[in-house]
Amino acid sequence: MRYPQYLAAAPLAFLAACGGGGAATTTAPEPPASTFASLALTPTSGTVEVGRTFVLTPQARDGIGNEMAGAPAPAYTSSDPARATVAADGVVTGVAAGTVTITAVLAWGGVTDTATATLTVTPPAAPPTTFTLLALTPDAGTVAAGATLQLQATPKDQAGTALTGLPGASFSTSDATKATVSASGVVTGVSAGTATISAWLTWGGVTRTATALVTVTQVVPTAAAVTGSKAGFSPASVAVAASGTVTWTMTDEEHDVIWDGAAPAGGNIPRITKGSSASRTFAAAGTYAYHCTRHGETGSVVVKTAQTGAPVLTSLSVSPSSGGVQVGGTLQLTATPRDQNGAAMSGLPAASFSTSNPAVATVSAAGVVTGVAAGTATITATVTSGGVAKTGSAAITVTTTAPPPSTSTATVTTPTIAFSPPLVTIQAGGSVTWRISGATHNVTFAGPGPTGGNVPDTSPGGSATRTFPTAGTYDYQCTRHNGMTGRVVVQ
Repeated sequence: MRYPQYLAAAPLAFLAACGGGGAATTTAPEPPASTFASLALTPTSGTVEVGRTFVLTPQARDGIGNEMAGAPAPAYTSSDPARATVAADGVVTGVAAGTVTITAVLAWGGVTDTATATLTVTPPAAPPTTFTLLALTPDAGTVAAGATLQLQATPKDQAGTALTGLPGASFSTSDATKATVSASGVVTGVSAGTATISAWLTWGGVTRTATALVTVTQVVPTAAAVTGSKAGFSPASVAVAASGTVTWTMTDEEHDVIWDGAAPAGGNIPRITKGSSASRTFAAAGTYAYHCTRHGETGSVVVKTAQTGAPVLTSLSVSPSSGGVQVGGTLQLTATPRDQNGAAMSGLPAASFSTSNPAVATVSAAGVVTGVAAGTATITATVTSGGVAKTGSAAITVTTTAPPPSTSTATVTTPTIAFSPPLVTIQAGGSVTWRISGATHNVTFAGPGPTGGNVPDTSPGGSATRTFPTAGTYDYQCTRHNGMTGRVVVQ
């Protein structure tokens, strides 16, 4: 260890000790006060993601490199604020990908010095893929008894993009006497009526469901054959469509066909010899009873028309039947009343909507769901007509996925019947470009829009850009496709 103050005083002390110079003594000089000599920033380089922050720490040092306390804060500047900004406390925020230099200047005690740090701004990390929706297409359909209908269950992420590599969905039917469904989603009509086909899929600890309403129709033949013998007519009763034809063939001896009431064109068939045939065509619906006067056997013909009766409100389907929405985001639901044949009905009162959990999701009178907090809620739609009330529901999952960071530009695409991403955040004065693919879409704003206003119908391959000079939230939709919504947040 050095003691410079004692070394400096040593010759004088020695002289005094030897009697030279009299009795005078000296004291060690005070060390000079530390003075500001240089400024350093730590770290001198680093990486920050767009929308994230990075903290720089200044260090004021004296002439021998010791850090000094009590120094004022330096002044900071960014070489490119479009890539990164810096606050008065040295907090750097990434704005756009690239490289930027942050400079700090400190003036203290008559000395001014600068220090720099070089930062690389990287693009924001893509949000993790979330299994948000199971789409079942078609969500309603009609199939004849004995015929089949293929349903397709498609898992989708939070942007509405189909997910691949997931296990297949499972299927079930609400009424196997009306329709059955295979493990691959093939529905087979069994008998006239309706059945709800449910699909569900579990992946990553998340289960999503979807439903389809299937109406089974009974096919009425346009022709029927009856054999006659002393044992009776076989079959004893046949059904044909209006304008259908029934043919009788006698297998043993002569028989006749005598109508008991209403008769088809041509009337009775007085005699049909063994091995011969005779036909009648039935123009009007109804039941036609007959008998053979020679042997007493009886039979009937039931004639049906294509009309199955006046439409009756039988069910209410909600589309989509399940879905996901971010906190603050919206999802449009559509309620469709259907008759006994599964056909959509018009002219009925509008559906009313309710939510099982308004703390998680609310729903407007028009069926627009708004995410409030993370969780699940069931949205129920109700339609009442002719004293009959029918309900349908949709299972909604609300997530807290953070909105993308603020940038000066953003691009929205339409890979499916959805805007991707559904939410973009830009700076005031920035712009959004919609690139249309897959189908014709438009961008129609719910309220005041950006400069240039709405984007009209645009064919696949087209694009349109709008500039947003004013901060705020701009909700929009494609009016051609229900539930296709998006949002632009301008900061």
